[in-house]
Amino acid sequence: MSVSDVVGQLRRAHALLTEARRATIVADAAITDGAEVFGAATVGSSQPEVARINRLARASGVEVRAAHVLFGRAQDLIDGYCHEIAGHGIGDAGPPVAVSPSADDTATRPPPPDQLPPDQLPPEVRYAEQIAELRRDGVKISPEKVVRVGRHQRGHLVWLERGDIESRGEAHILRPDRAEQFEKKGVPADRIVELIFAGIERGRHIGYVRRDCEIYEVDCEGRPQRFAVVIADNGFIVTAHPSHTDGRENVRPHRPRRNP
Repeated sequence: MSVSDVVGQLRRAHALLTEARRATIVADAAITDGAEVFGAATVGSSQPEVARINRLARASGVEVRAAHVLFGRAQDLIDGYCHEIAGHGIGDAGPPVAVSPSADDTATRPPPPDQLPPDQLPPEVRYAEQIAELRRDGVKISPEKVVRVGRHQRGHLVWLERGDIESRGEAHILRPDRAEQFEKKGVPADRIVELIFAGIERGRHIGYVRRDCEIYEVDCEGRPQRFAVVIADNGFIVTAHPSHTDGRENVRPHRPRRNP
């Protein structure tokens, strides 16, 4: 087998391990969710089966997370071996390898997530690693409700859920009257979420209004746009609305201290 043939097989093995690592993230989330549901259903139970199931859930979560780490180490070894025999790493050998499904039902099976463009991936898959990071930090998050995850310019993760029209999340931000407020400022409805994350991640931080509203300014459609966003301590984006630039809001440079 030629060196190029070996490299081709190494790249395929590396791609399969990437698929396996993604599967461990999904599995870890499912184990966590299942344990929470089971725990809620068996509160106060003294049956020995309940204790055993809880122990198994904890152990399986540990094992899945360990597998995620080990798969990553295996990928590092494959990359190093590729360097030794070919003088370059796996990523330098060409575009990512598309891992083909087995031939039994390829005509009807939808393409696996790793073969879809990032913007077509379900949010719970696209942001699987960030969701796992949030959960490791003790944050309760429902992957199936997630719309988008980003990293605040101060370094911590923030996320938006579908929410509800009355009080929080995307549905609250995009409700008709709030969307109309943004549109009057020159922000189309289909750009509102993008605007919010652009501001949080890399926009100009203007300051704070009231107790919890952070004010950001970013360019949208060729114009500077200023908005306020409420972000909970755990990174959950509660709501957002356009902000005035005429001085009518008392914008402070620092968040006010909470009363002890």
